Amino acid sequence: MKASEVFHTTPPDGLYRVGVRIAWLEFEGRKLRVVIWYPALEVEGAEPYVFKHDEIKAAVKGSAVLDAPPDRSGAPYPLIVYSPGLTGPADVSVFYTQNLASHGYITIGIDHLDAGQWDLMFRDGNWRNLLRFFPRILKEFVVGNPSDTVLVAFSGHFRGTEFGLSYRPPEARLVFDQAAVWNEDASSPLHDMIACDTIGMTGHSLGAWTSLLFGGMSLKYDAALCSSDFSINRGCIADHDPGCTLSARSLENPFTLRDERVKAILPMGSPIFHRNAPENAAEIKVPLLFLSGDDRRWEATVYRQKEVYDSAPSPKYMVIIKDTDHFVICDMLLGSPYTRRAPLPRFRAHFREKAQAYKDYSAAFFDLYLRGDDGKAAILKEPNQPFVKQVWHET
Repeated sequence: MKASEVFHTTPPDGLYRVGVRIAWLEFEGRKLRVVIWYPALEVEGAEPYVFKHDEIKAAVKGSAVLDAPPDRSGAPYPLIVYSPGLTGPADVSVFYTQNLASHGYITIGIDHLDAGQWDLMFRDGNWRNLLRFFPRILKEFVVGNPSDTVLVAFSGHFRGTEFGLSYRPPEARLVFDQAAVWNEDASSPLHDMIACDTIGMTGHSLGAWTSLLFGGMSLKYDAALCSSDFSINRGCIADHDPGCTLSARSLENPFTLRDERVKAILPMGSPIFHRNAPENAAEIKVPLLFLSGDDRRWEATVYRQKEVYDSAPSPKYMVIIKDTDHFVICDMLLGSPYTRRAPLPRFRAHFREKAQAYKDYSAAFFDLYLRGDDGKAAILKEPNQPFVKQVWHET
């Protein structure tokens, strides 16, 4: 890949320099790749690491130096776990994850089971559902309800994995537990670096929904929707509730996915799959910040996120970034020639200004609720730049 084809993403703005490490974990007989960003010491003459994905010919150069020695001056640092959207790899949002590390967090991105499966829409029988329900997809696109459109487009995958419940929550919990192992291991570069009982969970798209579950959003279901003859393989999957699935009903209770170590959650562009979202959202136990764009066709449905926000207990925040679609957070896609040709104008326009909003609000939120630092908290109550369209808050 030529140097001219590498996308140079927006730099971090925290006080720490950033290092990055790649690790592989064992999970149910397969390898699970995780990418770890952390506060690091300066390495003179070292070039920042280039994150590459050959399948889409994408490469992103950030500011993190591979395997740089850790900076222990502020340790232990709170842990933030990042769950990407469907098909997104652990390093799909380099600007976002490296920025959190520069503000004094250990930030770990996860390669979920679906990571890098860029052609997923055209596999697992999904294309048949695209044809079968095309009139419905067209209608949802016109009225601006993209969450149901995505469920239909990837229905084969969502049926087989029960809305991702069969693999995403266990993978995230494995990362929580492995971080504790690294922290206790004297031979690990992360030894004594992680405050393992102070975790922030953040995610994009499907990873945002996962974050809501770890924050306490329940999987209660409406009995009328989950009759004895319920089958996720019947009809349109967008008409089903995740709480009806075997994965959900086999949990000890609807709150089993809640993890007491998670102290704050930040979902970005979150789809809301629950049919009775307001009731489920009332069970969220930790501070919540929604970050979302306002594009009604190419971003997760804002009014559904607002329903969850309205029902969740305080403290809670919701920030809407204008002229922003679902893909702005994914700077890895900015480095791909395929997406450069895609008809998504808001995806590319003013990327750095929009990225700054993601950086500013995420750092201020986690500073306040993971370490009790209110130095940047003022922006959580008002727009801080022209691309921030609206801010709701209740504290």
